[in-house]
Amino acid sequence: MEIPGDIELVELLRPRLRNPVMIQGLPGLGFVGKVTVEYLIEKLAPVKFAELYSTHLTLPDGNLGINVEFDGTYALPKYEFHHYNGRNQDLVLLTGDAQPNAFGQYEVAARVVDFAREIGCARIVAIGGYGTRTQSDIGLVYAITNDSSLAQTCKGLGAHITQGGVVTGACGVILGVAAQKRMECLGLLGATRGVFPDVEAARSVVRILCEMFDLRIETKDLDEEVSDIKAKLEYISRVQSELLGEKKTGEKFGYIA
Repeated sequence: MEIPGDIELVELLRPRLRNPVMIQGLPGLGFVGKVTVEYLIEKLAPVKFAELYSTHLTLPDGNLGINVEFDGTYALPKYEFHHYNGRNQDLVLLTGDAQPNAFGQYEVAARVVDFAREIGCARIVAIGGYGTRTQSDIGLVYAITNDSSLAQTCKGLGAHITQGGVVTGACGVILGVAAQKRMECLGLLGATRGVFPDVEAARSVVRILCEMFDLRIETKDLDEEVSDIKAKLEYISRVQSELLGEKKTGEKFGYIA
């Protein structure tokens, strides 16, 4: 692999796709997008066919480096593209270790959208969180789209069409970039208070996706499936706290830098 510029997309293989739709879920508010797509990957067992690396994909503290797993293995932060052969159409499931930094959001989103179009995707679905402080919102899914027929479909599946506001980060940027390139775009936002990871919000989005794409999977064991994500988040939080302590005191801690 070579990364001569800011972004490198590595194709491991080129699958034959039928009317594919790309579904993106990355770390963000409540980790709703990340948990949703990771759960689909766990249950559907799709084939990974491409990876994206970029200098814009940084570690949680903003530095460049590698992610170290609990077994001692490590890897650069990356996006991963998986192919699932669906009943009526194929899905491209995209997730990753991190969102691009603010300076690279547009560049990375544009590369993803161009790749999606190259492999035949006419629609992009971006998953994220919908921040709320209202208890009655919990369990709801909000939808945004540039296509009126998609809006009606979402309403028929129980989603609420958003009216006003903003969608920040990779979820919002990819929808904006894809719309500029005349793709059908849909954002599904699970209502969350920002709990990390918000299993209930992800479960609500998974149910909408299962109905939309005829995916016959259960969500009852979703709580168990996110245990690994919880452990990683706790580890990251501990490392960041230790790093902050070192900066303040000059003491050395047992973290990898």
